[in-house]
Amino acid sequence: MRTPNGRNPMAERRKVLITVNHFQWLDARFVRRLEDAGLEAVIVTQDGLHSDEAMIAAIPGTFATIAGGEPYSEAVLAAADALRVIARFGVGYDRVDLAAASARGIVVIGTFGTNHDAVADRVFGFMAALANNLFDETIAMKAGRWEQHLHTTLWRASTGIIGLGRIGQAVARRCAGFEMRVLACETKPDAAFVKEFGIELVSLETLLSESDFVSVNAPLTPTTEGLLSRERLALMKPSAYLINTSRGKLIDEDALAEALSERRIAGAGLEVFHREPPHKDSPLLALDNVLLGPHSATQTRESAEMTADVCIDCILAVARGESPKAEYVLNPEAVGA
Repeated sequence: MRTPNGRNPMAERRKVLITVNHFQWLDARFVRRLEDAGLEAVIVTQDGLHSDEAMIAAIPGTFATIAGGEPYSEAVLAAADALRVIARFGVGYDRVDLAAASARGIVVIGTFGTNHDAVADRVFGFMAALANNLFDETIAMKAGRWEQHLHTTLWRASTGIIGLGRIGQAVARRCAGFEMRVLACETKPDAAFVKEFGIELVSLETLLSESDFVSVNAPLTPTTEGLLSRERLALMKPSAYLINTSRGKLIDEDALAEALSERRIAGAGLEVFHREPPHKDSPLLALDNVLLGPHSATQTRESAEMTADVCIDCILAVARGESPKAEYVLNPEAVGA
């Protein structure tokens, strides 16, 4: 295929900026897929690309990005003189100005369906560890103390799922194996799934007040930011645990730290934060009833490989002048622009 000026679009070595830190740990075949198609793969550390200024310096001349958590604001996209694809290595796109990308004909990709099981596994890992006091008991034994305490059972517990999309549904499937009562808060529920798994659709307030475990799986949008406010956190049972693997800004972090410190909530498993990594003075880091993860739930090798392939498939499709698979495109109006 040739462009109107007669050039072969695959003949030029256009730059693909890869900002996902663990991409370098994957098999070399992923980079070869890009290079064999005439593209130049440039892997950089995301650690230095958290600001608009850093991205504005890095983005010129870039044809596509395999994107982590760096910003794609109006200002960044204005500097992206050659950018045609932003392939998110994940499903969240709250750091991408979708309207600005569409206006510039930049296709934005979300790798839906590649990592929901990995995140659901992390949710259940947090639940099991918190319920069984595994963290506290490990610390005690390493310190030479033999301490036995009562703990919580997962069997037939009540679990509330905020957001019943792919990840929320994967959590619900795991809950079914433990014969749990599952409550969910979802604006557009899948009626067939809800019926199959006997899920109770309830208000957020009911979910918070009746659940032993609360799993936050909603996307971050202007309407969900701060969803779990101080007032709503106060509805949770003192024996309940909160798990957040979605986005930190869904929760009032200061109010959560206070509730955990005062034991108004039994504990939490947190994978995401307002600031990532959290500041060293964050009160959450000092609490003994909190399990923490570095936003790495999706980073199983199987999930990462599937995600990398989807990103590359979509980039190569655009490079050939074709349309990526529709199920991954967040702004179809930009395709072919």
